[in-house]
Amino acid sequence: MAETASGSGVLAVPMTGGVALFGDRAGAPAGLDERGLADAAGAAIQRLFGRAVPVLYARQEHTRLTFTYSAGESLPPGPHLVGTCDALLTVEPWTTLAVRTADCLPVALAGGGAVAMVHAGWRGLAADVLGFTIGRLRAEFGVTPETLDAVVGVGIGPCHYEVGAEVVAALERQPVADGSWRGNGVVDLARFASVRLAALGLDPGRVQVLAGCTACSPRYHSYRRDGDPAGRQWNAVLLTEGLRPSSP
Repeated sequence: MAETASGSGVLAVPMTGGVALFGDRAGAPAGLDERGLADAAGAAIQRLFGRAVPVLYARQEHTRLTFTYSAGESLPPGPHLVGTCDALLTVEPWTTLAVRTADCLPVALAGGGAVAMVHAGWRGLAADVLGFTIGRLRAEFGVTPETLDAVVGVGIGPCHYEVGAEVVAALERQPVADGSWRGNGVVDLARFASVRLAALGLDPGRVQVLAGCTACSPRYHSYRRDGDPAGRQWNAVLLTEGLRPSSP
C-alpha cells in the first residue's frame, strides 16, 4: 500500500475501500481536547475530499471495548462522542472513525466493505483489543481477517520504551508467531501489533507499519517525552466505498 502525504500535518494512506489518515503535530496543535481533535480530523478530510463528514470519537481508557456504528440515516457533519471504548467500527461510507494518541499506536483496518480504528497502548494490546475488533468485524459484517488491510501508525519506539517485566508478561499472554518485539528491558509495540495481526489471520504483506517514534521526533506529540503538557495526534479511517451505498 502506497503512502501519500496530503496536506499540512496529515499523512493519507490508501486502503481497500477507504483511506487511513494520520495527523501529526502540525495537524493537531497542543491544547486541543478530544472534541477539538475530532473537529480537526473532520476539517482535514473536508480539505482533502471536498465534503463535510461526521467524525465519531470516544472516551479512551486503554480497554478492549469496541463500538459499532450503523444507522439508516446519515449523521450530520462534525464531531460525535460515542461513549467509552478504544476501537470503533462501521460499514457506513463517509463516516469517519477517529482515535487520539500521544505514544500509543493507532491501528487502522479496512476490507470487505468495513473499516475500524483502534487505539492500542500496551494495556489494550495485552487485553487483545486487536483480536476483539477483528472478531467483531467477522461476527457483525462477515469480514474475514485475510481480506483486511492494516496500517499501524507511529507510536513510541523501542528506543524510548523501557518497561518492567509485568508489561512483557502481560503481552506474552497473547499468541504471536515470534518474540522479535521483545528486547532487553524494552518493547517494540509496533512489532508486537504486526505479529499479533498476523496471528489473527491477516496477511503480513497487507500489514503496513509506519516508521518513526513519537518520543524521538518533534514532529509528534509524546507523553513520555513531554509529560502532562503533551498534546495528542488525531488518527482516522474513512470508508469511501463499501457494503452500503455512499450518500451524496
